[in-house]
Amino acid sequence: MHIKRLWKTVLFIAVIITMILYSGCSENEEPVELFNQYADAWSKMDFDTMYDLISSQNKIDISRSDFINAYRDFYNGIKVQSVTLQLLESEDELNKQIRNGESDSLPVSVELNTEYGIKSYETRIILVEEDADDKKEWKILWDYNLIYDGFEEGDTVHTSITSMPVRGEILDRNGKKLAENGVAIQVGIVPGRLGDMKDQIIKELSETFDISEQYINDRLELSWVKDDTFVDLKKIPKDQQNLIEAIHAKNPGATYMEIEERVYPYKDTAAHLTGYLGYMNEEELEEWEKLGFTANDRIGRSGLEYIFNESLMGKPGSKISIVNKEGKEKEVLFEQETVNGEDLRLTIDIDLQAKLYKYLQGEPGTAAVMNYKTGEILALVSSPSYDPNRFILGIGQDELKELQENKDKPLLNRFTQVYSPGSTFKPITAAIALNEKIVDKNYTIDVEGFKWQKDTSWGNHYVTRVKDPGRPIDMEKAMVYSDNIYFAQLALMIGGDTFIQKAKDFGIGEPLPLRYGVKDSQLANEARISNDVLLADTGYGQGEILVNILNLNKAYSVFVNEGNIVNPRLIADNADPDKKKIISEETAGEIFDFLIQAVENEEGTGHDAYIPGKTLAGKTGTAEVPGDGENNGLDELGWFVAIDKNENTPYIISLMIENAKDKGGSKAAVEKVRNFIIDYSNN
Repeated sequence: MHIKRLWKTVLFIAVIITMILYSGCSENEEPVELFNQYADAWSKMDFDTMYDLISSQNKIDISRSDFINAYRDFYNGIKVQSVTLQLLESEDELNKQIRNGESDSLPVSVELNTEYGIKSYETRIILVEEDADDKKEWKILWDYNLIYDGFEEGDTVHTSITSMPVRGEILDRNGKKLAENGVAIQVGIVPGRLGDMKDQIIKELSETFDISEQYINDRLELSWVKDDTFVDLKKIPKDQQNLIEAIHAKNPGATYMEIEERVYPYKDTAAHLTGYLGYMNEEELEEWEKLGFTANDRIGRSGLEYIFNESLMGKPGSKISIVNKEGKEKEVLFEQETVNGEDLRLTIDIDLQAKLYKYLQGEPGTAAVMNYKTGEILALVSSPSYDPNRFILGIGQDELKELQENKDKPLLNRFTQVYSPGSTFKPITAAIALNEKIVDKNYTIDVEGFKWQKDTSWGNHYVTRVKDPGRPIDMEKAMVYSDNIYFAQLALMIGGDTFIQKAKDFGIGEPLPLRYGVKDSQLANEARISNDVLLADTGYGQGEILVNILNLNKAYSVFVNEGNIVNPRLIADNADPDKKKIISEETAGEIFDFLIQAVENEEGTGHDAYIPGKTLAGKTGTAEVPGDGENNGLDELGWFVAIDKNENTPYIISLMIENAKDKGGSKAAVEKVRNFIIDYSNN
């Protein structure tokens, strides 16, 4: 054979032998290489890949799905967020030991990072070499204790609640409780004590507590009732305890017990502010059960109880343990202390709130008092109202239906809504015109009569006014008379784009930074004012303007704070006032002087609010709105906003009443505000 051909043959045979030898070696040539693959999958909680790397015997003993579920059940039970693994010796040394038969396992530390904290342990992972398709492979010899040190087949993770939190209370600025953990009275019967007076006592209980006799008798006939059983009938407020005591004095079968209950001491005065609690629906229960709450626990349904529900609720104390298949506790993994709910302290002065609510006299409307220096909301009411304790004690279907169908809508929270502000918006229009130097305070118009339009392109639309002054008027007179034509013309000079942009400085068209779901005020339905008619109407507070009552207080704070606007605050958190300069001190001072004249000048629309010896600046507003079908389908909102420039009690009050057309429009609001100010000043 030719020498060259011989070398080629030898080389070919050598390559074949090498390939055969290679194919016969372990796929994971070094034992630790297998662990690295397994550890990578473990750290990613990729249990499916982990199963691929365990021994053939393990795969006979446990199915893929059971393997995966074993890890998932344990990890979900303690809420594992990440897994970290580390070899406790060098890879080279461990490979050498296993190859030489000195060891069959790898020392490993495992760290489980969970929602409850870190749990770490050390274990040894045993490796075995298996034949597979004419080759050798290293595999993990798996056991349940690789899930967690000491874990065995049949073990489970069990979470038990050790104690329940106390719900946080809602307090006013002086610590008076608006929502507290108090007591109520559970009225009931012990049937064995009734004797010959059974029918008489049942009748008296029925009449006193508005419970049907049929309901009482049905309760007494339940299978679990015995002569000495307390049969509960109805929960009543603590202040009605004397009613059941009077019946109990006649016969001890009519009795009661005190029970822990959420109580709203100020009832309808602060109902829309606090809201109330209610039992969870299935979807809500599914979420709260994860934290340890049950169907017997209630959550906030409206108001502050709803908005701050999570912090008020707190967290139950719990214990997370490994329990064996006989139900015996093997190890406590984590213990969580009970976290009681946080109290919520408000800027509200509940005594002032009660005064304000009293002067609304149950008429549909809303009012707000705010410290113009700090932005603290001192009172915030919606009228008419309801007693939130009725929802806690168990409101009947008839009573609930009556509230829901009441034409005055007592369940409606009016201070979260937006309304047409009418002429209370005029100071904002004037401030924009002055600050942008579109006009000065001496700008004068001379329009005869009660109506005006820009030109004939407006068709039948006119801007109307209540009073024809019969002479030219400047800005001060326009504010005193509340002249619609003057402010309509100002709006046209300002222009739609500038009006939209500058109104945002006053909060109109911007979210109110208040953690209480109030609707946003707006200047127009869209991001622009589409035509001159709408622009003119906007200037005097009609058109498409909608304003939240708190936004009026915010906007008016500019005029008494040297051009600085202050955001309203409801939570007493000791934060600095949130102020921002939006107009010049000169402009603010001029508008404030106009508002003083609107009250002090005998021709001013707000003169009925004048109180000798007190400096009040204010503006009335009457907004035409759709009615309830009467009054030709239209009605009015009556507004009054007043600033009491007082160093000791600096505040702005805004008040609006609905259905004001037959009450004198804004005059009804002015009267209520005046009475409130006198009352507040004398205390």
